[in-house]
Amino acid sequence: MGMYMEQMSLFKDEKKKNDSVVLSASRMTDMPKYYPDVLMKEVMTRIEKGVDVHTVVFWTKHPDAILKSTMTEFINNLFSLGIQCYLHCTITGMGGRIVGSDGLYMEPNAPKASDALAVLPEIVELFRNPMRVMLRIDPLVKIRNNVTGEIFSNFDCVKSIIENSAKAGIKTYTISFLQSNIHKKVDNRFKKIGWSIENFTISQKRGFFDRIKSMAGKFGGKVYSCSVYGLEESRCINGYLLEELHPDKKYIRKDEPRKRNLCGCTHSIDIGGWPPKKCFTGCQYCYANSSYHEPSI
Repeated sequence: MGMYMEQMSLFKDEKKKNDSVVLSASRMTDMPKYYPDVLMKEVMTRIEKGVDVHTVVFWTKHPDAILKSTMTEFINNLFSLGIQCYLHCTITGMGGRIVGSDGLYMEPNAPKASDALAVLPEIVELFRNPMRVMLRIDPLVKIRNNVTGEIFSNFDCVKSIIENSAKAGIKTYTISFLQSNIHKKVDNRFKKIGWSIENFTISQKRGFFDRIKSMAGKFGGKVYSCSVYGLEESRCINGYLLEELHPDKKYIRKDEPRKRNLCGCTHSIDIGGWPPKKCFTGCQYCYANSSYHEPSI
């Protein structure tokens, strides 16, 4: 870790005057939890090459991993270099929760919602502004057991997640809905475990979205959707917001690659690598990994 800090100091005053970019760590796997050393190395490699990094966007279901000493030191030093840090923290209410009488775990190795929510005050303090922490209740699911007919949805967790995260100062939320016939490997995974995905109609999506907006609005929060057909387009990586939040109001390029329908995200460079590194959280609905392996760490 000391090596990284020394390198940061060396390159503090040697950044090239290029268009600044966003580094994303990572949409494809939980780097803060499972690959923190790779994350730090990938960021530092780009700084060494003269890349003008505007913001590093972290993605995790494990906020406690962000609070490990090496990661907090890394984030603080990025801020000291004028590099902003932003976090997408996912709490769905399904972590460690048994679904149905057959004992299904939807997120086998994700922390319980209560545990993840408990560390949010420290997370907000680390990122120096609650607007730099987006809480993702993503996805909302409705599934049916093919044998017993049992139905499970995590919508019953939403109110508690919003109320408790609001106490930590969280003001922004994003949601999506699990749908079938989008990713074949996800459909096959649910078929294999004996459950079926129940699709939400556009009317249901709008109804749930309005209810969640009302819940968050009581605390001054705003809710967005992530590539949801029937709902307003938004940006999970929002160059306009990142520019506004940057301590120096630093300019950022705002071109939109449009890699998914209804995705208005600002251009970013994902440092997770390809093919995706294994994510050992094991979420049944994950479309990034085709299989799940028990953690080896």
